Amino acid sequence: MFTTRLPARSARVRRAVALILLTPATITVAQAQTAQLEEIVVTAQKRAENLQDTPIAISAVTGDTIEKLNIDDIGAIAAANPSLVYSEAGGEAQLYIRGIGSNIFSVGVDQSVATHIDGVYTGRANMGLTQFLDIDRVEILRGPQGTLYGRNATGGAINIISRAPTDDFEGYVSGLVGSFDRVDVRGALSGPIAENFSARVAVRRLKDDGYTEDLDPRGANKIDDNDLTAIRGSLRWKTDALTATVIAEHSEFENGNTSIFPIDNTGLAESLGAKPNRDIHKTFNNTPSFHEWNTGGVTGQFDWTINDSTNLNLTVGYRDWDSDFLFNTDGTDIEITRSSFIYASEQLSAELRLAGEREWGRWLVGAYWFDEDKYGALGLVRSGFTPPAVLPPRSFVFRADGTGEATALFGQVDFKLADTWTLSAGLRYSDEKKGDLLRQSTLLPDNELLGLFTPNAIPDATAASTRNVSRRWDAWTPRIGLEYRPSDDRLFYLTYSEGFKSGGFNDLSVINPPFNPEFIESIEVGAKTEWLDGRLRANASAFHYDYTDLQVSVFASTGNITTTFTTNAAEATVKGVELDLLAKPTESLDIAASLAFLDATYDRFVTPYGSCNAANVSLDVRCTGRVGLPRLIDAAGNHLNNAPEFKGSVSATYSINIANGGVVTLQGAVNHQGRVYFLPANTDVMSQASYTLVDARVGYENATGNLAVGAFVKNLTDEDYFHNIVQFTSTSDARKDVFAIGNALGYPAAGRHWGLEVTYRFGN
Repeated sequence: MFTTRLPARSARVRRAVALILLTPATITVAQAQTAQLEEIVVTAQKRAENLQDTPIAISAVTGDTIEKLNIDDIGAIAAANPSLVYSEAGGEAQLYIRGIGSNIFSVGVDQSVATHIDGVYTGRANMGLTQFLDIDRVEILRGPQGTLYGRNATGGAINIISRAPTDDFEGYVSGLVGSFDRVDVRGALSGPIAENFSARVAVRRLKDDGYTEDLDPRGANKIDDNDLTAIRGSLRWKTDALTATVIAEHSEFENGNTSIFPIDNTGLAESLGAKPNRDIHKTFNNTPSFHEWNTGGVTGQFDWTINDSTNLNLTVGYRDWDSDFLFNTDGTDIEITRSSFIYASEQLSAELRLAGEREWGRWLVGAYWFDEDKYGALGLVRSGFTPPAVLPPRSFVFRADGTGEATALFGQVDFKLADTWTLSAGLRYSDEKKGDLLRQSTLLPDNELLGLFTPNAIPDATAASTRNVSRRWDAWTPRIGLEYRPSDDRLFYLTYSEGFKSGGFNDLSVINPPFNPEFIESIEVGAKTEWLDGRLRANASAFHYDYTDLQVSVFASTGNITTTFTTNAAEATVKGVELDLLAKPTESLDIAASLAFLDATYDRFVTPYGSCNAANVSLDVRCTGRVGLPRLIDAAGNHLNNAPEFKGSVSATYSINIANGGVVTLQGAVNHQGRVYFLPANTDVMSQASYTLVDARVGYENATGNLAVGAFVKNLTDEDYFHNIVQFTSTSDARKDVFAIGNALGYPAAGRHWGLEVTYRFGN
């Protein structure tokens, strides 16, 4: 098992925490009287409202914070958000909120956290989780959002909102240099272009050499690197009654793919003499690996004020995603396996909402439509090394063409029972149909992923098996809430809600049938409060989930090919408590802290974990009488994937006014995550031990606010950790991997890195 170096660094971590929390100046009464927290506006309930007035557990990260803390993507937000855990494998983003998420990747599977870009749901998580560009804010809605957001929001929802065109001329240009020869240039220009018309254009160009060094000249030579070009343009027409906005964006990315690090001693490469390596930020990658993707889309937003109390909103969107991927599966200099994955998706969607407000309360009704065409192919080549008797050479390709169509009707009413009490009720009906055409081809070893990047090149004659199926599901997802507001700065709420995640198909295994939706029932109690004349904000929530028909990954064998497949085979209970604190003791000092305590365990789950044969039946009682059958384990009581029992974050920002009118800011943050498991078996080797990350930044802004300079260090104590761990039977030595559970390999996260950034703003 690989463990982090946290124990050896605990003294440094404690000192860092102390430095962050110490106030470098005495708080006077006069300073305290002028300090006040800023209001944060969110659209979590499909309308603009103060975060403190929204009876949902929400984390909101503003665009200013994203810029000042150099937050590139949702993974960086997750590091400082106790309820959100992010990992990645096979080029696929994996999001978990309160322990609810998915580690399955294929076109036949959906995520458990719904991601929206400017109001448009993205069927593939990667469409919205790429590097950020000119973002106004990111909202993280915790808990099932089945009524207003619908399918695939059992864990919650993430709203990414870009900056809108402005009525006054403004813009900025920003340049950053840093570790790994990083160069990042961004800029935006916004303002009026004609009567009632305004526009905004934003661009970004990012390039670096990656945080992992490739020591094998046969490989990509750059790995875990970035080469990104992104552009977004938006045009707004605005009158007193109607606002129409069109947003078009496109991003292109390429790199040498991601590194993977062998953790245990069961790898075949190790048996065959792979070069030893104990530094997770170095690799011997013998494969000319790469990852290329492009994504983009067009969004139309139309908001019509019918009268003072009624509003009609229409959001339509087109989005696409295209990805090519070649990967050194074993992560060594020995040619064991290489795998390739291609992914393409096109989607259209539309949502129409009519909302109003009366003396008795507020109401909203809506209709939703979504259509997606998608294609994916996974190929794996095992080389003809010696001795072939250990692991014979072979290759295979799975190709899947998928379709999906979803429609929904929904509504919610907030009824004022009294001056201080509000009852809310919502309901959504969802109907969806999916189709899947899957072909599995077994290829000769010398063909090495023949035709994978030109799918039509694989002739039908090579198809070993084919499956063509379609399924239809529907679901009702209600929400009932009770709010109590004794004063303007106190809100208490109790909510019952349900959510469901769509069913799907096993696109990595022809023999396995489609799987059904999973469902969640949630009870949550929360409080949103402000104290000390708006200088302290304290929000808390406690929740209990009943989680049924979980879609979980288990092992499957088809002849001599071992893959994973998804089935509805588990029940779980998730309980937790969250606390968010934001304080502004003086005009110069801001302090934030967030804590999450989580108990997410399986109630019932018996799952295959390996296989039983004549040679290993005597080594484990779970193989008694099961020769030739899967090795079953009882995971009841085990932790769900990516569900740490504790995760916390604390940060502080101190501003110093200097003689020339400028301001110097000192910022520090400490983020801690407890142990997480990556498989239901909860083995040590398939877990990441707890770790703590420390970040620091110093910045300067001139008196007019148009020039800013900042320098930062992330992962100051240089912690080594993995953001994901997988097990591959294709890379393991059968003589060591006696139960055929697979060779454990980890995806390393970045170590210590720094940056220096200069930003110039102009206009209003």
